Amino acid sequence: MAQEIYFSVPSGFYADDIELEMTSNSSGDIRYTLDGTDPTFESPIYNQPITVEDRNAESNSISNIPTNPATTYFKYVWKVPSGNIPKMRIVKATLFNNSIPISKVFYQEYFIDAPLSDIEMPIFSIIADSVGLFGYEEGIYVPGKDYDDDPDTWQPGNYYERGSDWERVAQVSFYENKNLVVRQKVIMDMHGGGSRIMPCKSIRLAAKSSLGNEYFEFPFFKNKNWTKYKRILLRNSGQDFYRSLFADVLLQSLLKNQNVEYQASRQVVVFVNGAYWGIHNLREKYDKYYFENYHDGDLEDIDYMEIAMEYIAKEGSTQDYENMNEALLNLDLSIDENYQTIASQIDIDNYIDYHISKIYGGGTDWTGNNERIWRTHNQGSRWRWVGNDYDDIFQELEKDSYQHATRTDWEQWPNPEWATRLFRQLMTNRNFAIQYKNSLRFHLDNTYSSANVIAAIDSLTQIYRPEMPRHIQRWNYPDSLEKWEATILDFKDFAMQRPDFIWENFQQYFPSIYENPDEIKLFPNPTKDFIFIDLPEWWAPNINFQIFDTSGKLMQDGYLSKSAQNKISVEHLPKGLFFISIYDKSHFESHRFIVIRE
Repeated sequence: MAQEIYFSVPSGFYADDIELEMTSNSSGDIRYTLDGTDPTFESPIYNQPITVEDRNAESNSISNIPTNPATTYFKYVWKVPSGNIPKMRIVKATLFNNSIPISKVFYQEYFIDAPLSDIEMPIFSIIADSVGLFGYEEGIYVPGKDYDDDPDTWQPGNYYERGSDWERVAQVSFYENKNLVVRQKVIMDMHGGGSRIMPCKSIRLAAKSSLGNEYFEFPFFKNKNWTKYKRILLRNSGQDFYRSLFADVLLQSLLKNQNVEYQASRQVVVFVNGAYWGIHNLREKYDKYYFENYHDGDLEDIDYMEIAMEYIAKEGSTQDYENMNEALLNLDLSIDENYQTIASQIDIDNYIDYHISKIYGGGTDWTGNNERIWRTHNQGSRWRWVGNDYDDIFQELEKDSYQHATRTDWEQWPNPEWATRLFRQLMTNRNFAIQYKNSLRFHLDNTYSSANVIAAIDSLTQIYRPEMPRHIQRWNYPDSLEKWEATILDFKDFAMQRPDFIWENFQQYFPSIYENPDEIKLFPNPTKDFIFIDLPEWWAPNINFQIFDTSGKLMQDGYLSKSAQNKISVEHLPKGLFFISIYDKSHFESHRFIVIRE
């Protein structure tokens, strides 16, 4: 029988100090600690109930450890916490036979007193060996020896190291509505690229069968159906850490009804070894398990790549994509036959939605960076783009994003010629250009309408606002609550004006497409009962249409007439976003429309 230690009071939230008793099913001495360290033979022996008190008045300890060097860019440099930050009590106990431990370490977590009880967000507690996190030679959360060995390289530090040597075993607990709902051992390591330089860093947590659990089996994200995750992220909001904390969360939330993969999110408070670590964004992780969940792909049968100033294979190979992009140098896509060759390799609807999201956000760190693309090896599978890394958006209202996306005179970060090539070549094809323009107009009127985006900003602001004072006390980022509130107002101003600016920007770069009167007209949009379609004169007599939902399921098909205004009933369709493909023997257009219900 395994040796067990039992605690009379479970982990949780308590208004006052608690009296704790510990018992065991085996003989031996119970040795315990109250500071979160593992018990040793030098630890006190439990022989009577102990009083567990709150820790909030204690010194900050690990929270005062600098997590980036003083040479860091001034916007990101680590700052000392403002006063004592909140702390919870970790009680650990191990059974000893004389000097020999004969059981594993058992522990409970106690959040005591008001500063902890009024946290409204869910809580992730991470317990790991402090040397493995903050030690000079092996600490994965500090600049450490790696920085001192080569401080002149671009952003050196222990936290930039990768691989199994820089993974740490950790115990995580997840509290929802103050109830402990997940507790298991995991593999922990750092996540992200340049954002690892931030004082607060993104953390990757991976379940592993050898540690007791092959998956996290809990529905972390209420708007997604999955209850089983192999890996999850506790994200620091990247370069947005010192601004809003939710730029990427905001933009990706607007993708949920589009033909683009996006990462679900929740806002959580993190504790590290009992110390308050601030707000993080709990996110899904893009990997083979993600695509397996949402697209029924074979785990060993996908290509998943990252563009980070080079092609990086995350799963499978990048070769086919590289070959396709290279072929564009000698392929005239204004010829429909050539265009169809490329369209058979990439998901055009997906690419357009993704591209417009980047244009709208006005970020800089793309097209040669922060792009993720994937496909399965199944017959007919095409490359698809996923929503990723919108941390630098909403900063430049008048950002000339089409100039950025069509640049040809640059071979360095962030938009070398080879990275803008696909969009530039596709826009030479009339059918693609019209589809892109129609999609842009649709998204500016709906997805990225001022009312829709401001509503999303307000919704997120209400979640973050109650916790921001504590987060600012911990990190001194943003500079103050007032500075954070000013950023929210800036976001709203961006949302009010950006659609009009983008439309003018598009007209400037593609005047022949904007001014073309010979295009299909579809109205009303949104609609409840019918859509009307007007066709230009140059279409051939035999015209077909197909209506698909966002998963690609065919919902309706039929024929259109050139001689009269076409009226299509959509009364049978459920509420949501749909795509209608209209085509004759030599032309193809795709439009989208929304069905609304009372």
